[in-house]
Amino acid sequence: MSYLNNPKSNFFNYLLASNRPYMAGFKNWLSQPGMLFNSQETWWGEKKQRAAPHEGLDLCWFEDATGQIKHLDENIKIPATFAGKIVKISPDFLGKSIYLSHEIFAADGRQLYTAYGHTEPLASMHAGKVVAAGEIIAAIAAGSGKNPKITVHLHLTLAWIPVSRPRDRLNWQNLGADRTITLIDPRSILAAPA
Repeated sequence: MSYLNNPKSNFFNYLLASNRPYMAGFKNWLSQPGMLFNSQETWWGEKKQRAAPHEGLDLCWFEDATGQIKHLDENIKIPATFAGKIVKISPDFLGKSIYLSHEIFAADGRQLYTAYGHTEPLASMHAGKVVAAGEIIAAIAAGSGKNPKITVHLHLTLAWIPVSRPRDRLNWQNLGADRTITLIDPRSILAAPA
């Protein structure tokens, strides 16, 4: 068990290494308003206001060293941000959400979690499964067709969650609305690719 206020994850390096050759030559992420943490607007369709600020980060497009713009798709493998345990897998509007707890705690005792949205978990993944940092847990979901205006993408949320919170009750609504949960800008934890 470790106590950290500002943990750093090599998630982006894991993501790039796990998705070669497609992501070889990665230069930078491309974002639209609405994709970043705390954004007030959507980045798809008619770009309306969100009901609540965006609780995470959406990854969809990147530029490579040749200037080519590439899109993340259902062939992209998703690694674990840190070592941890899958506490819940549940349907979302494009695929499934994976909630992963980490043995990393804030000074006030709250535990670090990563929530991944719009995924297709590997068949071997289930609640209770322990995973290593960088281990592949899913692929990006191809989308269900429920909202064709939303481009296929990966959503990441990181949060400090009270240890007493029932894990099976975690969902996107309470992540953003529960005042005992502190959302974290993922860019402050996910180290830039090397």
